[in-house]
Amino acid sequence: MWLILTVALLGGPSAMGIGCTAEDTWTGCPKSETNGSEVVVSAERPGGSEIENGWFNGRSDDDSDDTPASPETTPPAPATPPVDDCRPTDPASCTVQPDPPPAIPQPTLSDVARFAPASAPLIDEPDGVGVVGMPMNFVVDATTHEVTGTLFDLPVTVRFTPTSVLFVHGDGTSRESDDGGQSWATLGLAQFSATSTSHAYSTRGTYTASAAVRYAADVNFGGGWITVPGTLEIPTTAGDVQIFEVRTALVDKTCLENPSGIGC
Repeated sequence: MWLILTVALLGGPSAMGIGCTAEDTWTGCPKSETNGSEVVVSAERPGGSEIENGWFNGRSDDDSDDTPASPETTPPAPATPPVDDCRPTDPASCTVQPDPPPAIPQPTLSDVARFAPASAPLIDEPDGVGVVGMPMNFVVDATTHEVTGTLFDLPVTVRFTPTSVLFVHGDGTSRESDDGGQSWATLGLAQFSATSTSHAYSTRGTYTASAAVRYAADVNFGGGWITVPGTLEIPTTAGDVQIFEVRTALVDKTCLENPSGIGC
């Protein structure tokens, strides 16, 4: 800092000399100027501010304040807005997230019943006629059924897969099979052969036979197959079967040879 002293002169204009010693804490030899009526002396001290007439920044050197200056505070950085807090005035401040897809309710059998396959026919061999004690063969041609449509206002594919078939014979008995069975010809068997879906009636008469196909259902809204709990049972067409009783007798001639013979 600089020290400036102003001294009034009682006499006329004169020069004033000021010397420097090794003990001086002031650097640089003081400088003096005069205008004839006063002398101005100035000097510099390291690390200080300018001093005029013994005053330091408007106060005396003896009236210094040792109170440390308050440290400068750095204003906090602005918070980063969340990615979903988009401001219309600043589109670049965040990234717009797409709306989540609507939750799809768990479909039930009631929801998919209208997509179910039509009733399959019940086939009986030999064609509605049987013999007491001899197997009749029943067949239901049930296959996987797939259909598209709309469910919960969303496009959907519904798939029905047969899991079992329940055969009801009409005489108080029934039989469940893992599939709908096959014909004697497909199996390479002779008529009245026993199969996994055949039934032998014990008494002659007319019976109404039927069956029911049990389906497992799955739905696909585009993100993969979703299993529908339970199974859906679709009844087949029903049909009457006539069961006859066959009796045999030993004769020595045929009915053509002896029309009045036993059994003719």
